[in-house]
Amino acid sequence: MHQNNPLIYLAFALLIFIPQQSITAEGPELPSLGLSSFYDISLNQEKLLGQGWLRQFRSQTKLYDDPLTQDYTERLIQSLATWNRHLEEKSLDVLLVDQRQLNAFAVPGGVVGINTGLFTFAPYEDEFVSVIAHELAHISQRHFARRVQASQDVQWKTMAGLLAGILVASQGHANAGIAAIAGTQAAAIQNQLAWSRGYEQEADRIGMETLVAAGYSPEAMPQMFAQMQRIASLSGRPPEFLLTHPLTESRIADVQARADQQSKQVARIAGKDYEMIRARVIFHQYANPDDAYSLFSRQQNSTESLQYANALRAKSNKKLDEYLALIADLANQAPDWLLMQYLYAEALAEIERGDAAINKLDDLLLYAPSYYPAQQLRADVFSRQQQWSQALRVLQQLSQARPKDPAVWFQLAEAAGKVDKQIQLHRARAEYFQLNGQFKQAFTQLDLALEQARLQNQPWVVQSSIRERRRELENLRSLMEM
Repeated sequence: MHQNNPLIYLAFALLIFIPQQSITAEGPELPSLGLSSFYDISLNQEKLLGQGWLRQFRSQTKLYDDPLTQDYTERLIQSLATWNRHLEEKSLDVLLVDQRQLNAFAVPGGVVGINTGLFTFAPYEDEFVSVIAHELAHISQRHFARRVQASQDVQWKTMAGLLAGILVASQGHANAGIAAIAGTQAAAIQNQLAWSRGYEQEADRIGMETLVAAGYSPEAMPQMFAQMQRIASLSGRPPEFLLTHPLTESRIADVQARADQQSKQVARIAGKDYEMIRARVIFHQYANPDDAYSLFSRQQNSTESLQYANALRAKSNKKLDEYLALIADLANQAPDWLLMQYLYAEALAEIERGDAAINKLDDLLLYAPSYYPAQQLRADVFSRQQQWSQALRVLQQLSQARPKDPAVWFQLAEAAGKVDKQIQLHRARAEYFQLNGQFKQAFTQLDLALEQARLQNQPWVVQSSIRERRRELENLRSLMEM
């Protein structure tokens, strides 16, 4: 096979969704998803493989580090997952990839990745949701396990290798992705491309069911497909999403037919939080604030979101008084809007009115104690003021609420170091390293933590907990390397 052929890149990226036997889009031929033993790969094995892939992905990819956008996306996806009646594992890991290309992907074990570019190309929340619903369907229908079951000669390590290649290819490095997969059992993949259509149609169908059950308009999915098709025709190349989810006229027609069959008409949902998040992401992606504002305002947007976009433009142009005034006006108009009140606290912090920001955040957290963006911003403000003990207390709480968030552990380690809590410093670093797949470094940090515990004559229970955590991570690494 010739490596310059774009179909090969597409084939490799599609591998986890390609069966070797025809699968129709109709319901009666679906397997019983409740019987995990039906598959060669169990749900637990999928979870382990997904967690190993997730750690490798984090260590090699630039993620979008914005607690507000992360929290919004996590809440949206977790809510949507409850409406997918086939999804056995509702606890999902959500990645925001800092890339302008339109793309989203699902990995076995409940990992959902979204490029920030998806916000740009989906002006309505329901269009954004339609893409996520499709990805959740790939997970709930266990297309990875069914691919393995259809190919008895494909071994666990082979499929892990294929996922490693997908990791590289998902970052836009197609040739490197192909090289990573070159040693696997990938013969005749081009001949299997046609079979991927069955899985895509199935994901469309289940995704449409989820979309409608969650209260969104069924028209959102064909609209999003049409948008992707327009991008492909105007740019001369398909969006990255279509490289792994091939779109045909028949698929669009099928999805439109399903939308037309819905008896209940539902209004399109722009989403007031979504519009704010979308404006925020667009201004992050475009260096020129006028370009960002022009792109955002071309779509149908609310008065509030346009004012927020104006505020972001003012901030980018260093007009901080104007920025704060616009945000304060929005906050005064909507005292019960959680996201808007957060944006006001954030603006206060950004113009270095730290005490006022803390007071605002304290009030906000009385109303919403578990609101992650406010907790994170509170820790950030304390850190900027070098109030490290206060920052440490907030980050300790966050580490319990978000134990799988590497950014929290990184900041916790820094704060612990500033107040000379050496054991906590090393334990936090260990968690950061293991979440990024760097187990050797994690073990080193736990050894250092144990050494500090001995030097400080810490109680036996403290030393024992460190040893136990090391054993847990050793076991986790062994399972992931199966």
